[in-house]
Amino acid sequence: MDNIIFYLVGVCVGILFGVHDVVIRVSRSRLDTHAMTMLSLASGYPLVLCFSLIFWGFKPISLQSILLYVVAGFINFSVGRSSLYTAIRSVGAGGASILLTLSIVIGASLGLLVGEEITLWRGLGSALIFVSALLIAWGGEFRRNPRGILAGLIASAGLALAIFTSRLGNIYGGDPFAGVLIAYSVGLIAEMGFSRGSKLVWSLDKESLMIAVAGILASIGQIARYYALVGLEASVVTPLQNIRPVVATSLTRLFSRITMEDPGVRGYSAAAIAMAGVVLMAF
Repeated sequence: MDNIIFYLVGVCVGILFGVHDVVIRVSRSRLDTHAMTMLSLASGYPLVLCFSLIFWGFKPISLQSILLYVVAGFINFSVGRSSLYTAIRSVGAGGASILLTLSIVIGASLGLLVGEEITLWRGLGSALIFVSALLIAWGGEFRRNPRGILAGLIASAGLALAIFTSRLGNIYGGDPFAGVLIAYSVGLIAEMGFSRGSKLVWSLDKESLMIAVAGILASIGQIARYYALVGLEASVVTPLQNIRPVVATSLTRLFSRITMEDPGVRGYSAAAIAMAGVVLMAF
C-alpha cells in the first residue's frame, strides 16, 4: 500500500509541473521573467518552509553541502526557472516542457563525471529525447523565435546542473529537504536583486494571481518529488515525474482558446517520444 502511495505521488509531480507550465502560459504576464520567478518563489516559500521543518527539522548538515545547495539554488531559479518562463512565452508551455526533458540527457552526461554508467537503454532514451526536441525546433518556432528555443535549452541545462549539484550536496553530508529550503531561500534573495528596477505587480490582478498559483504548484511539485524519493529509487521517480510534457501539451490543446497553442500531431508526437525516452533512461 505504501508503495502505491509513493507511485501516485511520483505521478503527481509530473502533473503539478505540467499544470504549472500551462498556468504561466495562461497568465500572459508582462512582468520581467526575474520578477515572475521571484513572485513564484515567494508564493511557494511558506509550503517549502513548513515541509522542511517536518522532514528535516534543522538537523546539522555539513558546510560543504550548504555551499553546494546555495549554488544549486542560484542555478535552478535565477538561470533555470527564469529561462523556462522566457521559453513558455515564446514557444508555449508544451514546447518548453518538452525541451526541458533534455535535462535528463544532460544530467546523465554529468553523471559520467562521478562514475555513473551510461547503458544502452540510456543511450537510446537520450536519442529519443533529442529527437523530440528537434521536432519542436523544426516546427517553425525556431525560425520565428530562436530566443525561445535557446531559453528552453538554457533552462534544461540549468535544471540538470542544479540537480547534479544538489545530489553532490546530499552526498557530502547534506539533507534533501534542507537542500530545497536553502535553494528556495537563495533563489528568492537573488531574484529580489535581479528584479530591482522592474515593474512589480503585487496587487490582486490576474497576472500576479496566476503566477502565485503557478509558484504554489511548483513548490508542491518539489516537495512531492522528494517525498517520492523517500520510498522509490530515482530511476523510478524520473519517468513518473516526466509525464510533464504530456500533461502540458494536452492541457494547452484542451484550453487552446486561452493558451493560444495548438500542438497538433507534431506536438503530441514530440511529447510521446520524449516520454518514451524518459522511460528508457530509467533502465
